[in-house]
Amino acid sequence: MGSQNRTMKIAVVGVGIIAQKAYLPLLRRWPGVSLLGIHSRSQDTVDQVCSDWQIDFGTTNLQALIDLGPQAAFVLTPRSTHAALAAQLLQAGIDVFVEKPPTESSADTRTLGELARERNRILMFGFNRRYSLLYRQAKALFEGKRIQTCLIEKHRPSAFHSSLFNNYLEDTIHQIDLLRFFCGEVQVLHTAFEQEGDRMLGAISLTQLASGGMGMVSTCLQAGSWQESAALHGNALSVQVDAFRELRIYHEDHLEVIGHDRPGRWVSALEERGFQGAVEHFFECVRTRQQPETNAEEALRTQELVEAMVTCAGEPLQVTLNPRERG
Repeated sequence: MGSQNRTMKIAVVGVGIIAQKAYLPLLRRWPGVSLLGIHSRSQDTVDQVCSDWQIDFGTTNLQALIDLGPQAAFVLTPRSTHAALAAQLLQAGIDVFVEKPPTESSADTRTLGELARERNRILMFGFNRRYSLLYRQAKALFEGKRIQTCLIEKHRPSAFHSSLFNNYLEDTIHQIDLLRFFCGEVQVLHTAFEQEGDRMLGAISLTQLASGGMGMVSTCLQAGSWQESAALHGNALSVQVDAFRELRIYHEDHLEVIGHDRPGRWVSALEERGFQGAVEHFFECVRTRQQPETNAEEALRTQELVEAMVTCAGEPLQVTLNPRERG
């Protein structure tokens, strides 16, 4: 049997909310993949998740999971643990998928990228928006065209972030990465933010695109509801994505509207949000040894842009405990 047909053995490190909402539903039924086991810091969590998802092996000892011999692993733990866990897995010769944010500093992300290259391992980061169907379609519509203005927004009715850096690193990093996805490298011009005590209320960052146009990322943490959108303008074309529901294409003389229910087929939320595409791409890269679209170099550039935006506002690049984390 050829290597392309062998069952890929995988492990999951971290089985919290994002793992159970997005990744385990995919990985438990992915063809040609065998989930060897899971890891968590809490034995109670291990026992509960193994029971709920019919997983045979769970442990609080990462080395015990590594000893099972997985070819690839998903690191879905809190951001503060990404660097150390991913490094241990890479050192063991395992290909690694890391949920965003990559690490807590661009220096740590650079170190992981260097380690992956030294060990000849695949290292991919979970910027799922890049694999979202509507966002990818919006990017394709501007292929070969100049973007004059790019406006990317994400708003929530509430969120607990104690600093601009926390908010941009933990949450708005998706929108900052989308700015690069659509427009390439950008120069930060200005960042303004509003904070009340130890709670962030909102922020806006203005950038200049390599094409000479302008790009903006904005977030409000006192909105009426969760909202996420991207608008691209230029070359007699305007495209608006209301994630993850609708794509509107404005031409000079007509409007096209594409919804999440594609003609002739139903699209699942995990496919529409890009999780399915990201997992599929990771497995393909593991099999073919090609570099992922969201590899360490791409993640590093996005993280460096996060840091440049925060520094532009005069804020420190220091992760602080959020109010909820303080207990």
